[in-house]
Amino acid sequence: MACAQQCAAEYLRTAHEDLLTHLQNFPLIIDNLYERHVLQDSEVDALKAEKTDFDKAKFLLDTVCKKGEAASYELLRILNITRKTTLHQASHFWISCFPFREDPEADSSVGANPCHHYQKQLKLKAQNILRRHWKQCSKFLQENTDGNFTYIPVVLDTDTDLNSARNKIKMKNRKCKKIRHKKLRSYIPVQKQNITPGDLLSSYEKTILLVGKPGIGKTSVVQYMLSLWFQKDNEKLDYMFYFDEATLSQISKPTSLESLLFDLYCKPPKKHRSEVLQYIKENLDNVIIVYDGIGTLQNNTTLQKIMNFDLFSEAKIVMTCRSDLEEDSCFPGRSLCKVYVQGFSTESVHRYFHQIVDSDSDFLSLVLNNHELMSLCHVPMYAFMVAECISFRNSTFLRCPLTVTEMYVHIFRQDLKRAGNKTARQVDKYMKDIRDQLCRLMESAFNATLQKTVNLPDTGSVNAEISKVLLRTITTEDIPNSVKQCQAFLHSTVQEFFSALWLLVNPGEIDKVVQLCQTEEHMHLKYVIPFLCGLLSKQNFKLLKNLFLEDETQKTSAGFITKLLNAFFQPQSNEELMDEDEEDDVDVVFLCQCLYESQSPEACLLFLDKLDYHLDLSENDIDPYQCVAVSYVISHSKERQVYLSLDDCKMSDTEIQMLLKATPQLRYVDIYFPTVL
Repeated sequence: MACAQQCAAEYLRTAHEDLLTHLQNFPLIIDNLYERHVLQDSEVDALKAEKTDFDKAKFLLDTVCKKGEAASYELLRILNITRKTTLHQASHFWISCFPFREDPEADSSVGANPCHHYQKQLKLKAQNILRRHWKQCSKFLQENTDGNFTYIPVVLDTDTDLNSARNKIKMKNRKCKKIRHKKLRSYIPVQKQNITPGDLLSSYEKTILLVGKPGIGKTSVVQYMLSLWFQKDNEKLDYMFYFDEATLSQISKPTSLESLLFDLYCKPPKKHRSEVLQYIKENLDNVIIVYDGIGTLQNNTTLQKIMNFDLFSEAKIVMTCRSDLEEDSCFPGRSLCKVYVQGFSTESVHRYFHQIVDSDSDFLSLVLNNHELMSLCHVPMYAFMVAECISFRNSTFLRCPLTVTEMYVHIFRQDLKRAGNKTARQVDKYMKDIRDQLCRLMESAFNATLQKTVNLPDTGSVNAEISKVLLRTITTEDIPNSVKQCQAFLHSTVQEFFSALWLLVNPGEIDKVVQLCQTEEHMHLKYVIPFLCGLLSKQNFKLLKNLFLEDETQKTSAGFITKLLNAFFQPQSNEELMDEDEEDDVDVVFLCQCLYESQSPEACLLFLDKLDYHLDLSENDIDPYQCVAVSYVISHSKERQVYLSLDDCKMSDTEIQMLLKATPQLRYVDIYFPTVL
């Protein structure tokens, strides 16, 4: 028997040689140590990267023992509680001999059946997903934030008629017949139905589709549902599985229910695998499956089988998709409950900035009292970017035009500052020193974008510091006893930003991309172009000058806008001339966004001249940012007056008034809304 005075660290060291071969089920050990804050994120990643169980055991034992008595005691306690699954039988007597203290918080699941034990595994998995996601987001902000996942409520609505295109226009115009600052506030949604993620979790609806534009808060909703599930005291035995887009996109061929849940998500002990699977099959009404981001997965046969009842006939399915894919998300055999995610309310915007930004910051009141910014920040992603920009902007913040590209450039520089542990003055030199590393990451981003995936190829050569700050790692079991790891950016728009950086490093590819983005197959490349325009602006280029050859970039900048406009104005057929009908196909709103990002008055004049100073925005659905972009272009028409057509345009009175007040150069505005009463 062990002496009562024997320390935990010494007890581990005496059994070190045996434990190197007796430790097993490392995911369970790691999750428990991580939950108890014995292991940090970097240590978990390093441990998972070890190739063999022997190497994992050695790394784990060495790391824990070095941390001292408290960490060693936690490991021993975990091994004692989970001995049946984490220790070889030959070490059971050894662990039972250690004099553990009486612990009222000792795991009550000792001796519980395998199905209850698997529920605990899933809850640990859920907790770690949320903690890591929040920490990843917090890296972008200078202010200290709580390490735990925090949910800021977003407005949810289930009224499908109210959210139709016709009714959106009607409701917008009813709200906007007010004075200017109230019109701007009308962009911010109001919670009418008082629906919460908890209501969705407990509802009897079997299939829920969360619909919303990018960055509006869909992921936050489903992750909060996951948080509610793992925190509650379960009266019944139920399971919840969360698959994000990056994980699901790795499913390239049909798979079984067992492989999907156990190999791709969370694996129970091998000897309990069949028992847990049998329980799941017999109790599907106690299973919740979350698919966060089904937009790129419509052709995946495995997921189609899942959605269409073949794998989960009675399970609760919760999915998210972008607004433009709503009509494609139909699954025969399932009654679909659509929930429209509409972003932050006024209260949530205030709560977000008070939580994220230092309450003593001079910029906090500037943001919350600026009607335009408040309107923009009803989209959580935009609120996040504005909060990040506050960390960089000096007292001229809000007095100068603020483009989307500029916000991403500042976020990028802040990432490099943290990756290299550098001061603000050292970032430029550090950027130059790691240029080759960054260029490889840019190439991976571009290749992934070209292939319509968020999983980055060939990131193994990128150093760990950069990867830790810029990327997230996804680990799945490829085949038994083998894991597959891939990396992805925090958000797909960051991937598009890096794709634009790669084009500047490789300017010979720009013309090809401009042509490709106008084809149906590669139209997704279109979202890279505004970033490219912004990167070529003088303000942003000087912040990234150490990444590019200055002479080469100046040549690219000199002729790029002209080539871009020519490419979008030229006919897509083989005919040499464009008739009037073909000219109407020019994407005016998109080109205005590109010109706004470039901040080039000369380019605006060239664009207006090509259109004969007549902007036709008919049948467009214009958001506030696009409205600002159009206003910017018109404002640079100099002495010439601009004709603006808004026939059947999906924009509220607010956007119209913004255009009219911001652009005195308008000579005539043609407005007609046939669908508005």
